[in-house]
Amino acid sequence: MKLAKRLSAAVGTGLLALAVAAAGGGELRAAATKLTMVGSWPPKVSSAADIGIKYLETANKLGKGEVEITFKGSRDVVPTFDQPEALVRGLFDIWYGAPNYWAGVVPGGYFFELSPYDVPDKGPGSDLYNFIVKMYEKHGVRYVGHFCGEPSTGNHFMYTQKKISGIGDLKGRKIRVPPLTRFFVKQIGAEPVTLPPSEVYLALERGTVEGFTWPYYDGFTAFGWHKISKFVIGHPLYRDGVSIMMNLDKWNKLSGDAKQVLIDAVGPVQGWTAGWVSAFQAQQLKEMLKAGMKLVTFSDKEAAQWETTANEALWAQFKSVMSAEEYATARRLLGYN
Repeated sequence: MKLAKRLSAAVGTGLLALAVAAAGGGELRAAATKLTMVGSWPPKVSSAADIGIKYLETANKLGKGEVEITFKGSRDVVPTFDQPEALVRGLFDIWYGAPNYWAGVVPGGYFFELSPYDVPDKGPGSDLYNFIVKMYEKHGVRYVGHFCGEPSTGNHFMYTQKKISGIGDLKGRKIRVPPLTRFFVKQIGAEPVTLPPSEVYLALERGTVEGFTWPYYDGFTAFGWHKISKFVIGHPLYRDGVSIMMNLDKWNKLSGDAKQVLIDAVGPVQGWTAGWVSAFQAQQLKEMLKAGMKLVTFSDKEAAQWETTANEALWAQFKSVMSAEEYATARRLLGYN
């Protein structure tokens, strides 16, 4: 028995010595928490994807030794529209993409794309931000932050193959949409068609869709759409941008310091994104017009109808899927009441 105790003590002492030696003889320190990231779109093709990567780089820099995020890929890892549920299941840890892609998981969870504020969620710690966090927590997700252009830039726009002068000209036309613009397109009597971005060019070429909606700052020319699209409607629909989400179970297992790193990375990237999106949008429009696309401007009356119809269509959808309390709170926090 005494021999066994001496052996056990010797082994314990030896393991401790090895650990200290591996640490350079200094104080032992836990290894950085390793996290995996998947995004909706590939970097260097989608400008919005580059915002997600900017967050990754910022968090890794701030959290050196505490947090290490590794980008695993985009639609080549998990199909774009399957990614939200994959995040909930824990197939990866962190996600970037359009918040309206969560429409089927968190009903109304992208209401802040109607935000009038410079920073749509008003940043970590605000009542609006905390409300969004609670909405997503109910569905196994930790909302981290949203990054977009100023209120007048980075919006969704519509592109058509034939010139139109107002909403009435779109009736019956097939328009490719993300979840965000689906209800507006349906409201005006057009037919919404769901396609991943990678299939838009071919659909336009074959005439299976007669237009689509997309924020043109987000790599419009990288997708090659300027080569086949004819007209851009010069009146914005909704705010756009990139949200960062995290699997809630993984978030809850992080240390307090690691959580703080991920939150501290939000503010700097939100500030950087505003100016970056504005500059990139101007550059994209210049290239689109140079390629032969035409900018369509409506009359004041038609422009007002466009904006009113867009807002009313989306709020009506939110009212149908959110609880009465959530809907009222969302409108109050965005200043619509």
